[in-house]
Amino acid sequence: MIELGPKDGDRYAEHLERLDPEAKRFRFFKTPEDFLLALHAGAAVSDGRLVLACESQGVIRGVAELMPGAENPHCGELAFSVEREWRRRGLGCALMKALIAAAKEKEFTCVELEILPDNKPMRRLARRFTSDLRVRNGNVIAVVAL
Repeated sequence: MIELGPKDGDRYAEHLERLDPEAKRFRFFKTPEDFLLALHAGAAVSDGRLVLACESQGVIRGVAELMPGAENPHCGELAFSVEREWRRRGLGCALMKALIAAAKEKEFTCVELEILPDNKPMRRLARRFTSDLRVRNGNVIAVVAL
């Protein structure tokens, strides 16, 4: 696992572009255009959020982001993406553990993960770390107390 920085924006964008349409919708709550994926990747690796990646042979296959929450800066927000061929190999779990540890270091009191109701894989992953699942605006919010 590696931490991504400004020099990794293109590699992160390439990972996001490789996601299948469903994975893009699960990650961004819609299917964004490729240029928006590039903008997101560039911003993510340079705006102060923590971006961790799992890679294989130098190619990014899974990414997780940690940033202060918009509504509660003491509660971090998490976001994940793992390419379809790389799911069910422990990448999501490893990324989640690493982000929780980082959030504790940064003295967050909790982390939240917003999940579309039909994103069953992410809901299963969230349940491994918390039983506090809420509904907000029709989406599932997994809250992990730190």
